[in-house]
Amino acid sequence: MPFPKPGNESHDEFLKRCMADEVMNREYPESDQRYAVCNSIWRDKAMLDIERKVFCSEFKAGKDEGSFTCQFCTFDVIDHDGDVTLKGAFPEGKEILVSAYQHGSWMGALPVGKAIVHEQAGEAIAEGRFNLSMASGRETYESVKFSGSLQEYSYGFRVLEAGSDADIEAWTKDHAGSRPVRIIKSVDIFEVSPVLKGAGIGTATLDIKSGLSYADHGEAVLAAVSSWADRTKALADLRRKDGRDLSPQNRERIVKLLASLTETKEALEALARETEPSDNKAALAAFLDFNRINLSLEV
Repeated sequence: MPFPKPGNESHDEFLKRCMADEVMNREYPESDQRYAVCNSIWRDKAMLDIERKVFCSEFKAGKDEGSFTCQFCTFDVIDHDGDVTLKGAFPEGKEILVSAYQHGSWMGALPVGKAIVHEQAGEAIAEGRFNLSMASGRETYESVKFSGSLQEYSYGFRVLEAGSDADIEAWTKDHAGSRPVRIIKSVDIFEVSPVLKGAGIGTATLDIKSGLSYADHGEAVLAAVSSWADRTKALADLRRKDGRDLSPQNRERIVKLLASLTETKEALEALARETEPSDNKAALAAFLDFNRINLSLEV
């Protein structure tokens, strides 16, 4: 006969049932041992309840060594699990751990850092620091830094509130028929973790100490934008061969990126105009040079 499995009951209710179970009493006649095993079964069940979502990331220069900022969730889009997470789902300012690689801390590996959860316009972010005094923290940091745009992140959470069928229908109507499996309104987040492969939408490691020079950073940004444009064109060509267009979510993503790039372009152009020497400054410099030349001739 199998051991008892936790159901829709509290921890105390399960322990009482487990301690009285016939199989458990036969296999573990000592009450202390039986209690420890029952607790272990409950913990395993609790871990199975933890969900994880994984997101692509990108590497950029940061401030202090070991510090990082990663965008780990994009709001109001269908991710590759079929879920839509709404703004306001995450506990603002909650401190969480950074798990060892591939969620290794759930299996007993020591955490490699800690972070604070924040929400901004369209995404949730974690701002934190790798523990560089630990070998595993230093190695994870160096690996994430080296991986650059190939690095992906995941986070462990439990859903506290999900949308109703009516919420799903309303979201589908407002998004050209794109239907999510689930709408997530509130979660309890426990950790973030760098991982190999993920399923997320539009996320990034926004800020991390990488040692890039200002010039190299600019070249990396240009290369990333160009690479994304090439990937978008390849995706569009592939879908066109199948007689399909880009999905509404991807078209919306392109429009948002173009708007952001336009804002960035305008801001940089304004900065270039502000820092360009004025005609007066140029005339003054020429006048001073003329006077220096005349002075040297007179001498």
